[in-house]
Amino acid sequence: MTDVKSEALRYLGYRGHTPDETTAALLDRGYEELTAAAVMRSCHKIVSKSEAAPLLIGDDIAAHLAKSDRVIFFAATLGSAADGVIRRAEIANMAYALILDALASAMTEEFCDRIEREIAAATEGFLTWRYSPGYGDYPISVQPELIRFLNADKLIGLTATESDILLPRKSVTAVIGVSDNEQERKVRGCAVCNLREKCQFRKDGGHCGNSQGTA
Repeated sequence: MTDVKSEALRYLGYRGHTPDETTAALLDRGYEELTAAAVMRSCHKIVSKSEAAPLLIGDDIAAHLAKSDRVIFFAATLGSAADGVIRRAEIANMAYALILDALASAMTEEFCDRIEREIAAATEGFLTWRYSPGYGDYPISVQPELIRFLNADKLIGLTATESDILLPRKSVTAVIGVSDNEQERKVRGCAVCNLREKCQFRKDGGHCGNSQGTA
């Protein structure tokens, strides 16, 4: 089973359990359908921290970048066709739609991890892990400005709603710090997540997977 499928099963609550044949078949079908539909695109820009300052709102992002002198703004998406696959399933088969949604989330994270590694390999210096709007007190209201700064609407088709939700839905924006000196890659985890109080993973004694020091 691919890492994406395994991660999707965790999102669906199958931690430590093997899915039944019906679920496994839907998982395989969904993976193939999303893989065919997804048009993965990303963009990023590296700037000095002073130039980035207007987009760095809140104490938590300041602490995250405390030892960085440069900042990488990053955006990635699976594309609108992947959203379309999920929307169509929501009309016809909600159980399948839930599986598709979990698969698409896992695919998005895997894609972001891969792009982050590529950025790290091409960038001189020491990098923090990526920090997204919605972590800690870094507000999602910054999304439209991040999109404009990256020109992500034109480069990868990324927009935000009036409620600052990214479209396509399976998309990510993030900030990565860069320093000439080694800096601690602090552990990601529940303490910085705005969903921590209602997270099903925490209720079950686990986590969503975004708690590793490296991506």
